[in-house]
Amino acid sequence: MVRPGDAAAPEVLLVRRTDRVAFMAGAHVFPGGRVDEADRAVVPEAAFLRHPPRFRDLSVRDELPYRVAAVREVQEEAGLTLDVDALHPIAHWVTPAIEIRRFDARFFLAVLPEGQQAVADMGEITAHIWLTAGDALERAQAGQLHLPPPTWTTLRQIEQHGSLADVLAWAQTKPIVRVSPGLLEDSSEGVRILALPGDPAVPMVDGWDVPPETRFVMRDGQGWLPVRP
Repeated sequence: MVRPGDAAAPEVLLVRRTDRVAFMAGAHVFPGGRVDEADRAVVPEAAFLRHPPRFRDLSVRDELPYRVAAVREVQEEAGLTLDVDALHPIAHWVTPAIEIRRFDARFFLAVLPEGQQAVADMGEITAHIWLTAGDALERAQAGQLHLPPPTWTTLRQIEQHGSLADVLAWAQTKPIVRVSPGLLEDSSEGVRILALPGDPAVPMVDGWDVPPETRFVMRDGQGWLPVRP
């Protein structure tokens, strides 16, 4: 979710996950969740069916349940009401093959509808904050926010665009590729490192815009932070 900011750069909505969950506890992320069977039963609207497919592996109809799930989750977690055709696909992330719990996640961008305000559900989500992408990254580097690598990388991409109009133009035209990071072992420090395509240790993906940070390590009390290859 993005909205106009006080300066030229738009602000992005981040929600904080409760400390009581097993996955990404305490992290600041974008609103989201799983696709339910009920999401797959929704009949597509004619307006939506005119949209060309953006995900390489999905038809327009196959993409619809992800849109429906995104609309439902942002309503449940942040109290915002969206239309399925207001979403712009921007990314496709898959957890590393070595992981036991794997996720196949589709990311969308949408503009905050006029007159609406975000409200955290105070269940799975305990707080929300609007920040420019640059401010969010600075706070993460200072240890004030925990950003998972997909969230960090998406914010870095948004940061490159100086206005809401520029961000929307980017979202509507950027290539969407399947990104599956690799897991590396650092025997000297006894830590696992997450590496993105474009890193020296991970094969490049055709069409992937390599971000400035391609390698992340989990630091106690600070979450995922980038490290040099």
